[in-house]
Amino acid sequence: MAAYVSSIFVFLVTTKTKFAALSDKLHIPPEWLKLAGEGDEAAFTDIMQQVLPLLEVITGKIVQSPDAVRDILQETMIRVWVNRDKLPELEKPLPWLKRVALNETFTWLHQRARHNKLFLPLETDAPLEADVTDLVSLRETQEILRQAIEELPPQRKMIYHMSRVQGMKSPEIADALQLSHGYVKNALTAALAFLRERLAAAGKFMLLYFL
Repeated sequence: MAAYVSSIFVFLVTTKTKFAALSDKLHIPPEWLKLAGEGDEAAFTDIMQQVLPLLEVITGKIVQSPDAVRDILQETMIRVWVNRDKLPELEKPLPWLKRVALNETFTWLHQRARHNKLFLPLETDAPLEADVTDLVSLRETQEILRQAIEELPPQRKMIYHMSRVQGMKSPEIADALQLSHGYVKNALTAALAFLRERLAAAGKFMLLYFL
């Protein structure tokens, strides 16, 4: 499977075209979906050669790292292959494939968020003068926030991470996810309101103004 995945990426690496143009040309015959769903690697390759360039554009706007995009798309392909039995049921495969890619992108963002200062574990060599009670409270606050983020709907969670972890602005997020600017703003506002409500309910006010 690894060699098979790598062979498809030979096609992907040479493809650099706008998402809209590629989307207009996309055509996946139902027969390909049926054959791929039955485990036909040739049909699966044909499908991936059509959709990977589009998914590369979407993913690339979010993570903006060629190496990360390659890793995310490889995981996306593996995820689609594992769930290939769903392919024959798809009347419009692109939205489903896009959702798989965005889920894998979110997984990458979540892993990266652990390196963000808000989620860094407290160092063992913390200043001796630091009050132990404050350190425990901060750890509890971080955990409450982490759990609250996990409870957000997938797309809202994605928008939150793109804004607060990636540092992207609403228009950039809207463009990357093919959503309206108003929708992104509303989703982010709702996500922040939910997180602040959870922190306030737990009596954790330290991070309310930093979300």
